[in-house]
Amino acid sequence: MKIFSNLFASLFIAMALAGCTKNVLDYGETEKLTGDQALLKVNYASYYYNNRAIAIKINDKRVSSVITARTPFPGGGYNTGGSSTADFLAVSPGNLKLSIILPKKKDDGTDSVVLYSTTFQIEAGKNYVAHITDTAANTKNVLTQESFIRPDTAYCKYRFINLMPNVPSVDLYYGTSATDNAKDSLIAGNVNYLNITNEITLRSAQSKTWKIRPAGAAITSATVLANYTSASTFLNKRVYTIFASGYSGITTAPRRPYVSFFLIR
Repeated sequence: MKIFSNLFASLFIAMALAGCTKNVLDYGETEKLTGDQALLKVNYASYYYNNRAIAIKINDKRVSSVITARTPFPGGGYNTGGSSTADFLAVSPGNLKLSIILPKKKDDGTDSVVLYSTTFQIEAGKNYVAHITDTAANTKNVLTQESFIRPDTAYCKYRFINLMPNVPSVDLYYGTSATDNAKDSLIAGNVNYLNITNEITLRSAQSKTWKIRPAGAAITSATVLANYTSASTFLNKRVYTIFASGYSGITTAPRRPYVSFFLIR
């Protein structure tokens, strides 16, 4: 009986181990983030008339898939292109060259035209978003440093940036619906072009309509430049960037105004 018991126990352990190995996920090659690196996301909000597909290069190496306007990379958000994740790229600190390139019609990995190129100074151990807006010779950039600290339970946290080239300053509101303006609340006022606000903390688990108006405009439907409603913009303990983009006075995609969100954490 003792021999049988030992044999049964051995078989049981072997079966258990075999069952465990079937549940191991292979993520392929992975590289652990080190303290001498930094993290970067690129918020591409340059609205060309033909919504041309572009790729992002860092230090002359292509790092992105082919994307179009209003797509944070990597990891998109809400009312954007791309996925809805809080992904960032790991980059080396120091002088970082960021380029927006137009691939060839038959994309063979080489550039057709460099639409925009700029350089940033990146510090180790810090987290950044490079915001790109407007087009051609008027293209502008803003590099923001981001905090990964989450808010307390039952809250979510935001910063808001104005990337609308032809609106010098905007107000950010939220209200109960796209048509009912009486209950609109001012969340961030008089935010200048290319400026970003301090952190804003709100209760999670809401479903409000976000609205953008020119700074100081009356609280009416006629003054709303863009609106967006999604419960996903109020997820518990999440950190977001809200951005206003597009051009006031244009009513057709892709260049019309938008209010959009992407995840920091």
